[in-house]
Amino acid sequence: MTDEKDEIRATQRLRDDKVVLIMLALCFVLLLAIIVVQFLETPSFQKPVYTPAESLEQPENNASEANFPIGINSATYEELQTIPGVGPSTARLIIKYREENGTIASLDDLLAMEGIGEKTVSLLADYCVVD
Repeated sequence: MTDEKDEIRATQRLRDDKVVLIMLALCFVLLLAIIVVQFLETPSFQKPVYTPAESLEQPENNASEANFPIGINSATYEELQTIPGVGPSTARLIIKYREENGTIASLDDLLAMEGIGEKTVSLLADYCVVD
């Protein structure tokens, strides 16, 4: 009787081991399928996109072509950017100051704006007039 019980247990253990192996094999196949799908969906090499050099150039900020001095109260956003060293953010700050405070009486008025300091006001003095 003990031999039969041992044989039944061994058979059950063998069957359980087969089930575990089959489950592991299925998991492996599923994982492999996921990897293959990811590989197929992701390009392994993308050609670089080349842009002609002309399109990479910055907007014209050529002081020699601009008409200086520029009136600080009437200058447009684009005109302000023609001043050497004045970019989009400084031009926006000047426009914002004019919208919030009205006419600029002196370039020193701009010192009240966060982001505009003595250096910027000094630069503006070389290219702007209060109009």
